[in-house]
Amino acid sequence: MSAVLENSNTYDLFMGYLDTVNEALDEHSDTPVIGQVLALMEKAGSGRKFGAAIYKSDPQSPFDYFTVRLADGKFELDARGKDDPDIDWRVSQEFLVNVNEDPQKYVDNPALLDLDWLKTRLGF
Repeated sequence: MSAVLENSNTYDLFMGYLDTVNEALDEHSDTPVIGQVLALMEKAGSGRKFGAAIYKSDPQSPFDYFTVRLADGKFELDARGKDDPDIDWRVSQEFLVNVNEDPQKYVDNPALLDLDWLKTRLGF
């Protein structure tokens, strides 16, 4: 078992993921793809809430939920638990652990961050 997983709860893992995403978006804001994602976030996503479901092995059986919102081009935690928004993104606990074990790898290569759900939701 990963040391990160042994010493972290889902909240810490999810917040570490959000920090990594925000840092990657900031660092790569001048690249074409990330620039377009940020522009769409500002235009269509600002203030919107998105639901995330965390699962262990089966995406249809999540064990934890988070609601995030977009504000000023960044993701912010809105609530923990299943809130009103539909589930926009199902993510494995293992993926969150991987991001938290080596966040710089994901900052350096934001394509690894699995932002397809966001692109789809914003109409990219």
